[in-house]
Amino acid sequence: NAIVCNADGSQAASASADGSCIIWDLQKGARVHALYDPTVFNSVCYHPDESQYITASANNKIGFWDAYDGSPIRFISGGEADVTCLDIHSEGTHLVSGGADMKVNVWHYDDGKLIASGKGHSGKISKVTLSPDQCTLVSVDMVGGIFIWSMQ
Repeated sequence: NAIVCNADGSQAASASADGSCIIWDLQKGARVHALYDPTVFNSVCYHPDESQYITASANNKIGFWDAYDGSPIRFISGGEADVTCLDIHSEGTHLVSGGADMKVNVWHYDDGKLIASGKGHSGKISKVTLSPDQCTLVSVDMVGGIFIWSMQ
């Protein structure tokens, strides 16, 4: 469903429909961690300091996983439907998600509280991304809608 590399390109995290999220050592071609949950993993990202992996899943949850040993740290409810995509602020202060409920949500990273929610999409959100300056959020849905949101 999704794959992302860490900052130096030494690892990749893959999110799968079989309930696994695998962290790969790209130099060795070996598995570092396997994260399991009885759901479909739709998206995965690294915290900027690479201490955690964050997952979006079809059970409406956002998962936070320890990068040291792959253990689950916590799960938060990500909305009213499948959480389909994620991105994280470059300083790790905020997390953004999109979902099948057609909402874009902004979360405080440390406490997992919802800060803002945007409505307007007509279809399931397939991708959210923060601009390099972290001031703009762009979201796209499955029916072609593209929204630009201010993060200020």
